[in-house]
Amino acid sequence: MGEIIDGKRIAAEIKEEIRKSQLKPKLVAVQVGENPASRVYVNNQKKAAEELGLGYELVEMDASTSAPELKARIEKLNTDTSVNGIILQMPLPAGLDAKDFQAIINPVKDVEGLNPANLGKIVLGEIGLVPCTAMAVWEIIKREKIDIKGKEAVIVGHSSIVGKPVSMLLLSSLNGSATTTCCHIATKDLAFHTRRADILIVAAGKAGLIKGDMIKEGAVVIDVGINRIPVLDEKGEPVLNDNGQPKKKTVGDVEYEKALERAGRITPVPGGVGPVTTALLFKNLIYACSLQK
Repeated sequence: MGEIIDGKRIAAEIKEEIRKSQLKPKLVAVQVGENPASRVYVNNQKKAAEELGLGYELVEMDASTSAPELKARIEKLNTDTSVNGIILQMPLPAGLDAKDFQAIINPVKDVEGLNPANLGKIVLGEIGLVPCTAMAVWEIIKREKIDIKGKEAVIVGHSSIVGKPVSMLLLSSLNGSATTTCCHIATKDLAFHTRRADILIVAAGKAGLIKGDMIKEGAVVIDVGINRIPVLDEKGEPVLNDNGQPKKKTVGDVEYEKALERAGRITPVPGGVGPVTTALLFKNLIYACSLQK
């Protein structure tokens, strides 16, 4: 039976470090249009900022906002010295490409680490404002004292916010770097690669992609996936809630119970990478503020 890595504990450690900081920066979130999921995320951000004693402001823009209008608003925030961090809420309305606007955000205010300048620094081995989820994986590895030197690390998922930056982070030190393989859901014979992994990081966004027998005995498994799937009864039928709608639960990309039998250490979903990611948004905010001094 593997050891469960407690992401909530790690997040609490990071939050305590933030509270001890002398810096009290302000984060501004820009939301274009109304989206229920985004609204929940915004509310959680505001609550977390208040708990940490940090500033938070939501800029709401109409769904009909044009690209020039959004660009102008971001540029105004870039030059506002009272604003230390900018986050662009997803999703944006059709016709607005997120990458175009993330590239406009001042790199030293880019707390999500998605400006091309910040992503490029990772390739150079500079760990600064890194995408929060990728940094969460790195923080878990560091704080859990997981030895990566010379180890086989397999990343399943090749997105710009998790898979690619995690690969670069694991290669960031010649004296302590892993041998990395980056796979994805279209990789032929995925199990061949995952069974070799001393450290397996999964961020493909597909529930149950990694089966228990695809994991090397004693491996460290970090499950980044967040998927909502129906709750089934003993007969395999959907369980309904009081409104007659199918109940859902949150799971990762790894078959957790089976993986727990083989892994040496594993992050659960929920309660693993997620809480650490949220805490690191505000750690990035503190760091961004320090760059502006």
